[in-house]
Amino acid sequence: MRKYTMKVRILGCGSSFGVPLIGNKFGKCDPNNDKNFRTRPSILISHNDKNILIDSGPDLRNQLLKAKCNNINAVLYTHQHADHIHGINDLRALSLNINKKIPAWGSQETINYLLSNFNYIFKDSKNYESIMETNIIKDRFKIEDLNIQSFQHNHGKIDCTTYILDNFAYTTDIKKFYDDSIDKLKGIKKWIVGCLRMDEHPSHASFEQIIDYVKYIKPEKTYLTHMTALLDYETLKKDCPINVEPAYDNLLFEV
Repeated sequence: MRKYTMKVRILGCGSSFGVPLIGNKFGKCDPNNDKNFRTRPSILISHNDKNILIDSGPDLRNQLLKAKCNNINAVLYTHQHADHIHGINDLRALSLNINKKIPAWGSQETINYLLSNFNYIFKDSKNYESIMETNIIKDRFKIEDLNIQSFQHNHGKIDCTTYILDNFAYTTDIKKFYDDSIDKLKGIKKWIVGCLRMDEHPSHASFEQIIDYVKYIKPEKTYLTHMTALLDYETLKKDCPINVEPAYDNLLFEV
């Protein structure tokens, strides 16, 4: 029997504003339920003593402190939006901890954005030593001993990357899949997918569309992430099929 060695921790499952919004606005979320406190979206994958981060949102420092994580071996970036990238400066402390550069992986478009907007992270200057190095993802590539697949899905006016690691996949900020790329997710056991709100958005699929994707892919378990304050945890959970549930910050599971 296979011994599972991959653990996935949801560092944050909120959308770009988080929950509550500044001003202590909870929207439709019950403030008495801790699972309705959501930081910006990111996950941490632990595999054979290696840690892979997907996205570095603005809440990264507190997320990693809460997870008691002091080492990141690589960062996979999904796309160029601020709520997925703009905590990148906090990786400087981790680079100092391990005394080496942290590899950053992403599409050519995402890497170009990183180099343009956070040049000091990747290029030495008289004030800073660079702390990360860039890598362009392929359809299939490898980090340490972990095989990874990637493909692009639509996120409104830009593309976003789905990552498949072993029997687990992460698809955030999705409007639609291109062609038959969704078929690459068939056979996965656990899936984290973005679900912004119940109704459709110009850059995000509706809850109903996400559930249709789940019914087609048939993962054993699906967790919804990137949720706004319009989605109360308990209310949404009641609307979900038996194999689907809302995520919450610091949720940990094995694959």
